[in-house]
Amino acid sequence: MEVINGGKARPGETDQQIARIEQMEKYLDDAKEAVKNVSSALEDFMEAQNKIIALEHYYEGGCWKKDFEDDEAGLLPDYLKRGVLTEDAIYDLLTDNDELLEIISMDQFEKLW
Repeated sequence: MEVINGGKARPGETDQQIARIEQMEKYLDDAKEAVKNVSSALEDFMEAQNKIIALEHYYEGGCWKKDFEDDEAGLLPDYLKRGVLTEDAIYDLLTDNDELLEIISMDQFEKLW
């Protein structure tokens, strides 16, 4: 912005400038918060990868099928939490995980621009 009269803004520019600065300040605050949140979520996501790999081995390695069959036969205690034995829980997680890994790859980010 060009200044005149010893540093004073042209008439009408000050209001526009203040509005612009306030808007950009809000963008900065919002973007900083979003980056902080995503950074934290990515750390959690990366830490979960070893657990996801273990679940994949459990699901595909035969142990899941035996546990599932034993549960169906009533051989496991009633108090046991068994969400892992539902037929879609691990499969859906693995699918969602693969999709997220693809999204966060650099190739996917480049497509955004």
